[in-house]
Amino acid sequence: MSITAWQFEHSVVCNASRSFAWSFWTDVSNWERLEGATVEWIKIDGPFAAGTLGATKSPGQDPQYWKITQLDLERSATIEVTLDGAVFKNRMVLESITQEQTRIIQRMSLAGEKAAGFAEGMRMFETSAPQGLGKLAKAIESAYEDL
Repeated sequence: MSITAWQFEHSVVCNASRSFAWSFWTDVSNWERLEGATVEWIKIDGPFAAGTLGATKSPGQDPQYWKITQLDLERSATIEVTLDGAVFKNRMVLESITQEQTRIIQRMSLAGEKAAGFAEGMRMFETSAPQGLGKLAKAIESAYEDL
C-alpha cells in the first residue's frame, strides 16, 4: 500500500464548453505558451492518450519525464511523474456546469515509500498551481471567444 505524503486540490470555472476546454488543454503546444520562460520545451510522444509518454524541460535542468496513465475522453486525465521511491500524480477533471461553462479541477498527490522526502518541495504547487489554472482558464476563454 502506498502512503500519500502530500495532496492538493483546487478548481476554477471557465466560460467555455467542456469539449472546447478539453481540446485546448490536451493540445500540449498550449502548455508551452502558458508556461512561458519557465520551460524550454514540452514534448509528447504520440496522441494525448493513456500510455503516452512526454517530457518537460526547464532551463538549467534535465528533462522531467511523464506518462498519461488514465484518460476518460473530454472528462479527465492523470499524468504521473516517477520519482526515486515516489510518484507525483496530476489529475485534471473537467465538469460541465452549463453548455458554455466548465469547472476544471486539478488534483495533485505524492505517494510512495520515499514520498515524504519530496513533500516539502511539492508545497510550492499550493501557490503556483491555482495561478496556473487561472491562466489556463483565461487562455481557454480567449480562444473560445475567437471562434
